[in-house]
Amino acid sequence: MSSVPGRNDALDGLRALAALGVLTFHVWLYRVGDPPGPRKSVADHLLFQGNLGLICFFVLSGYLLYRAFARAALTGERADLGGYARRRAARIVPAYYACVLGSLLLYAVVGYSDVLPPSSGLPLFAVFGQNYSLDTLMKIDPVMWTLCVEAAFYIALPLLGLIAFLLGPRRVAYQAAVLVGLVASTAVWNDLVHTKDLGPIASKALPAYLGHFALGMLVALWIEGRRLRRGAGHPFGPRTTAALMAAGVGLVAWNAYVYETWSGQSFSRVVLAKLPTALGFALVVAAAAAGSGRSVSWLRARPLVAVGIVSYGVYLWHLPLILVVRKLGLLPSAIGPRFVVVLALALSVATLSWKLLERPLIERASARRGRARALRPAEVQAAP
Repeated sequence: MSSVPGRNDALDGLRALAALGVLTFHVWLYRVGDPPGPRKSVADHLLFQGNLGLICFFVLSGYLLYRAFARAALTGERADLGGYARRRAARIVPAYYACVLGSLLLYAVVGYSDVLPPSSGLPLFAVFGQNYSLDTLMKIDPVMWTLCVEAAFYIALPLLGLIAFLLGPRRVAYQAAVLVGLVASTAVWNDLVHTKDLGPIASKALPAYLGHFALGMLVALWIEGRRLRRGAGHPFGPRTTAALMAAGVGLVAWNAYVYETWSGQSFSRVVLAKLPTALGFALVVAAAAAGSGRSVSWLRARPLVAVGIVSYGVYLWHLPLILVVRKLGLLPSAIGPRFVVVLALALSVATLSWKLLERPLIERASARRGRARALRPAEVQAAP
């Protein structure tokens, strides 16, 4: 069981796999003595797919954060917007600032400057705005571009929740249609980015990934509606859960194969981007959130849950640590030892971040509402 009250262990396990996937991708990408990028072997193609973990995080955020808004739209009760903003800030901002400052300090100590932005661009990092300038995009800690997308989603989410609330419980189909429309809008945006050559800033803006969040939001609408009808004590049966897991994993694997084998200009690569992958992860999230049986019980393994709890820190810190250790000449050349070194360092720093910074501030934010339990189960899980 999770050591954190109220958390969903299966979702923590899924978060752990997503974080470990991204870490594995960067361990492969930042190899020693070989330029990053080329995929020369089957192992290269498989390790490259670790980057799909970030898609899983987007879907998870959509599901976890939209649950309260979906419930409000289905019941007519208002969502707590003030509490939502307070918890999001406590969950994301302090650890993010600590990583930005810590990375700059580490780079200064070892004399690493390849990812440093101009000093004039530093204020953009304070407001999650580095994605909107070529001078700061993918700088300091390149993985943080996804947090800029997440932050934009956090701002847009209350408006999307308001639309659902105004539609009301009698228009659930309309609520779902709005979310499906968001998925379609991402395909349209990706097509424009490609055909108009809009560049990296447009390709890393919220519209390019809004559909991925929306697929998670659709799962939230589905599961919340099901729980209102049947009660929280009626999970999916083992067979249904296994079917969801199999279909989800199959979609993710198929889309990965498409990306590795189809033309770089194909419809699936350019327009759909990784929406099929997001759909696959949405099915897996549904199984993990409301399923039962052996097909999801393995996600509750203690090691996975433990990594899932500190996964935000793992996600934030692993790449700066790779860059620093590589600069010092201490990064092993063989991928196995390299993975072990990076994972050990990332878990150590992430655990300190969780215990000393993240958890105390989350508890304080929750305590302001006067609740007895320390953590809000859905929103505390919504960061990487």
